Amino acid sequence: MASTLAHRRRMNPGSLKLRRLTQAYLTPFQRSKTEEDTVDSKIDHIYGIVHDLILDYQSVTTGLFPRYSRDRDVGYVKDSIYCAIASWACSIAYKRLDDERGRQTELRQSAVKTMRGILFCWMQQSESLNAFKSNNSAEHALRARFDLHTGMCLNRPNESLYGHMQMDLVALYLLVLVEMIASGAKIIYTHHEVNFVQNLVFYIERTYRTPDFGMWERGTRYNNGKTEIHASSLGMVKAALEAINGFNVFGASGHSASVIYVDIDGHNRNRTTFETILPRESNSKNTDAALLMAVGWPAFASHNEQLIEKTVQKCVRRLEGKFGVRRFLRDGYHCELEDNTRIHYEEHETSRFHGVESQFPMFFAYLSLTAYFRGDQDHADKYYEKLQNLLVNDDEVTGGMVVPECYCVDECYMDRERANPNSTDLYPVNPQEFGHHLWSNAVYIVLLLVRQGLIHKSDLDPINRHLPASQRPMQFKRHSEFQVNGLLSLTVFSTQRDLQGSMEGDPVVQIALLAESIHLQMTLSTYGISCQTPHEVEPIQIWPSWRMVKLFECLGRDEKLGLSGRPPRPFGPLSTSKVFRVFGDTVLCYPILFEVKDFYVNSDPAVLIDDIKRDIEFVAKRWKLAGRPTMCLLLREENIVGEYFDHILDLLVQLKTGHVDGIRVRLGRQLLNTSCIEHIDFASSDDVEFDIDVLEEKDSNDQILSRNSLLDVVDDETTEEKDVQKLSDEELCEIIRKDDVDRPRLMAFTLTAMWTRRHPETPIHGCSIRERMERLYRRVCQLRLWWLVRYCAGRLRKAVNSLAPGITNMLVRGKQVTLGVRSVREVVICRPISPGELVDTLFSCCPQDEPHVAVMQQELIIACSDLVCIVCFSFFIGA
Repeated sequence: MASTLAHRRRMNPGSLKLRRLTQAYLTPFQRSKTEEDTVDSKIDHIYGIVHDLILDYQSVTTGLFPRYSRDRDVGYVKDSIYCAIASWACSIAYKRLDDERGRQTELRQSAVKTMRGILFCWMQQSESLNAFKSNNSAEHALRARFDLHTGMCLNRPNESLYGHMQMDLVALYLLVLVEMIASGAKIIYTHHEVNFVQNLVFYIERTYRTPDFGMWERGTRYNNGKTEIHASSLGMVKAALEAINGFNVFGASGHSASVIYVDIDGHNRNRTTFETILPRESNSKNTDAALLMAVGWPAFASHNEQLIEKTVQKCVRRLEGKFGVRRFLRDGYHCELEDNTRIHYEEHETSRFHGVESQFPMFFAYLSLTAYFRGDQDHADKYYEKLQNLLVNDDEVTGGMVVPECYCVDECYMDRERANPNSTDLYPVNPQEFGHHLWSNAVYIVLLLVRQGLIHKSDLDPINRHLPASQRPMQFKRHSEFQVNGLLSLTVFSTQRDLQGSMEGDPVVQIALLAESIHLQMTLSTYGISCQTPHEVEPIQIWPSWRMVKLFECLGRDEKLGLSGRPPRPFGPLSTSKVFRVFGDTVLCYPILFEVKDFYVNSDPAVLIDDIKRDIEFVAKRWKLAGRPTMCLLLREENIVGEYFDHILDLLVQLKTGHVDGIRVRLGRQLLNTSCIEHIDFASSDDVEFDIDVLEEKDSNDQILSRNSLLDVVDDETTEEKDVQKLSDEELCEIIRKDDVDRPRLMAFTLTAMWTRRHPETPIHGCSIRERMERLYRRVCQLRLWWLVRYCAGRLRKAVNSLAPGITNMLVRGKQVTLGVRSVREVVICRPISPGELVDTLFSCCPQDEPHVAVMQQELIIACSDLVCIVCFSFFIGA
């Protein structure tokens, strides 16, 4: 018996091996079971927080959220977006768990309801949105808050004084919209909504010259009701434009009609202005906590490590305290000295808030999240611990802890705090008085999910904005997109070699050289310059950029919503460096500097040569799309006559050799395979009526000028305008009928006299006065009679297209611009204004009988703008 028991207890080698194998498999299973239970409890715990602090306060009708849990009337758009982010992030955690119990859908749909609720509220303001595109006024701005339950605009006595104009708000919405759709959420349902989203892009594209109230709804730091350009708004806009360009808002199953387009020249101006202002926030604010959101999560608007470090360090050094981060210096929000009955202050009054500003723990969460995305675990831990120490108790909430909106300085200790900063203990805003601050707690929830490993950084940022463009995964798209930093990456026509990767550095600028006639082509060929005529490049069509502008007016147009589509904004050098697929045809646009109907400065060959070189360098440095830029250079007969022929020839030789002032170029005929291709799918040939024709080859016999005729031209300077003004209408009409080409000055004075006596559209011998003046203007441009050029341009109210950006270039560098004539009127421009306002101001400040003074001032503005960009150290005022 004992022998039998011993035999039973003794394991044979086979049984022992089986037990060890079984144990090896069972142990990880048991451990993973415990870990799953732990993950379940973590997510369920955070779900309870989301439910108690976020979802319980969502409007059942609009999906909006209030700013504070005790507010039952007003829904705030920005706060609602962050609440939606928290709900969406928690839904992703349940999706990763793959054991949702219906909670993933509940949380995701709550976020979708919020985003659609905001869209619904804004769609009711379609009329204001449409007006804003042509007049960037706060009067037409989209609202930042609505009735919580109806979604209608608030009808309050002082609602018009509220800082609704917040460009960063619309940009944040578009950015989060893209992030959520990229993660699989369905937010946009109809084509009308697609058109509205496209118009939201138009709304923010000109932020670089649109002063707003900023993230804190207060405008300048003086809270005096005035707006200014904010770097944080520019950063948000830059990020949103990069995210939504070429994005299909119907998601992966969408078609070409639901793709969003972005003006890359507008994006570049926002980017340039943003990087110029940093590390400042604005003219009145040396720094601002809003910049933490612009350069970090959620925008990641810059990947310039030095610029980011400089901006963040300045913000932390000047604004961080023991209890949080101040929004900006002299901020009176929630300070005990603030008079809540007043909306605005006088400029000097904000000085009393200096040193006693409220501190916001929420920014520690932003700093921790940004550090996590950047892989800086030490800083992520540091700010997380700081935030944990600032939570306050609330037994009614899951977990029992909430983030207070801010900590305030007791009035009794303000003198001590000013004398010795961070020496006193601040007290948290009482949640019993205002309720919980939903925005702060929403960001804290996102931090908890990331901190506990319940969601990955790619879950929170599926479009990989936290990575530099060169490190983002390549995507096969039909439409242009922001890709690798300024280099050849991937197009519809990419070769296998291109798919291997991309070169760092500036791209090769492809040059398509066109001559307007065979005669010009033959002339250039004798000097070894090979070019093509419009007839030779067929079936490729060559369009003036204004013809493409006309086509793009169909983009976003929606009759039911009353939206007019893209404003008639000119295409810049980046946009004209794309190759377009339009109605089944391939189209190349030549830049606006070759337009004969526009401002006269490019009629001067010396200016034209400089502008061509500058545009080539600009495109090479600023190109951020997939594929190489392709510039179309159009040579006209008047460009190669006169004393500047040798200079034009030198430029063409540089193009042929492959380098122009250090920029790599490629002059050739087979350029399509490596170009950036943009497919125009939003319009058909029946949707647009063109009033500008495609470029056609000129007849060899139709030469406007020869080199000898240009040299022989003499201006009839003896003709006096006062003598012409004395002539009768019949005598003036006779002069116009003869149209003496050898006396352009007489013709200009005659047309001006008739212009003042009759309407400019009055026909004389088959042509209106305006048409005849336009024709004379083009001729004197070709003759280079600059006084007459300015005289005709002033009468026609010609304006250079880059006038408003030129003014902005100087303003963001701390300069002011004075326009006008001292004896008539002077206007100081200290904030960006629209091109229409600028032109009206220019001509109203000059003598009525000397409109050419206004065009001369435009030349000076552009010259100063170029200087301030090229020789910035001579103009820049340091932060």
